[in-house]
Parts: sequence; C-alpha cells; structure tokens
Amino acid sequence: MVDLMHLTVIVVGVGLGVWALVGLRKRLPRGRFIVFGASSASALFGCAALAGEVGIVPPAAWFVVLMAVMIAATTIALRAGHRAAI
Repeated sequence: MVDLMHLTVIVVGVGLGVWALVGLRKRLPRGRFIVFGASSASALFGCAALAGEVGIVPPAAWFVVLMAVMIAATTIALRAGHRAAI
C-alpha cells in the first residue's frame, strides 16, 4: 500500500509541476513557479515521509496531508489567474 502511495505522490507531483509550467504560462506568468515549487517540494517531502523518515504521524496521514497541499496549490493557482475581459 505504501508503494502505491509513493507512486501516487510522484505522479501527482510531476503532473502538477508540468501543468504549472506549461498550462499556467498565460494565466500566472510568474506565479506558476510557486505552484511548481510547491508540487516539487511536496513530492520530495512526500517520498521521505511515506518511507518513514519523518515519524511525527503515520504514512497514511502524510499522504492525506500531501494530497491536500497539492489540491490547495492547484485551487489557488486556478483562482488567482488573470480573469478574461468581458
């Protein structure tokens, strides 16, 4: 189960990073690097936390926290983008 959580964290982190750099080019010209940094840091920290290197909470709880951080970064990036002129 932990291997599946590792794979999920890596795939979501890489996917969110690629989306931030490519997909947010027009909406957030400078802010996309913040989203990329948050997804990269979450993926790196997530791999260590899920491996048991960070023993504050169990790996399943770290997985929930990491997914919440990545979802929050995505939501903030989508809501902070430039609005189209009407």
